[in-house]
Amino acid sequence: MEIRKIVLGLLLLLTSLSSFSQKYPVLYGGVEYYRDTGFEENAYINLNVGSQLFQWKFLAPEVGFDSYYGSPGTREFNYVGEPNSIAESKLKIQFSSYFFSLAPKLKFGDEEAALVLIPQYNIGKTKARGDLLVYNGDLYALEERNRYSENSSFWSFAVGAEGQIFNVDNLWFSLFFKYSFLNSEYAVESLDFSEYEIKAVGGSNDGLGVGFRVYYDLFSAFRKN
Repeated sequence: MEIRKIVLGLLLLLTSLSSFSQKYPVLYGGVEYYRDTGFEENAYINLNVGSQLFQWKFLAPEVGFDSYYGSPGTREFNYVGEPNSIAESKLKIQFSSYFFSLAPKLKFGDEEAALVLIPQYNIGKTKARGDLLVYNGDLYALEERNRYSENSSFWSFAVGAEGQIFNVDNLWFSLFFKYSFLNSEYAVESLDFSEYEIKAVGGSNDGLGVGFRVYYDLFSAFRKN
């Protein structure tokens, strides 16, 4: 009786696997570009790698690692009050964030072209660093460095297209728009330079960007070889 149950369970597993249009993980790497006035050059970026674990009908869940980088810019301070003179000090701020992500991606279409919807949950750490530089007559020297780090999590939502550009079965691309609720503003404003009566500002509490990814079915390529 137990053997029959085991055999039946294996048959059901094999039957369910045969309905998967993708049975093995597919690797991806990508870059995202966000426009925001709270940053130098009005922009920050995200570099990401991960895997589409499988695809069953329109469900194609992904796991990944995302890293965000940006500089809220440099503020200058002139205590003498002469607007055209050399700034006596500068505050240079940078932020970086590292997150593990989980996305129950929805994919509607075929291998050549598909509409994708990607709700993504991110959990990790947000960091900010501020360098106070003081002019000593020759150059700007580091007076004080302040760091802030916090555990954080947020949602992001993307919509775009995915498909093959070249006639290669195990390689395809994705282009999408993404709205992110990453809050870098809080980390930046938590930098403490109150001793110098300076308040750090910059960053943002959300962002709209565009992303590009390359997907590669490494397991399929190995099986063909």
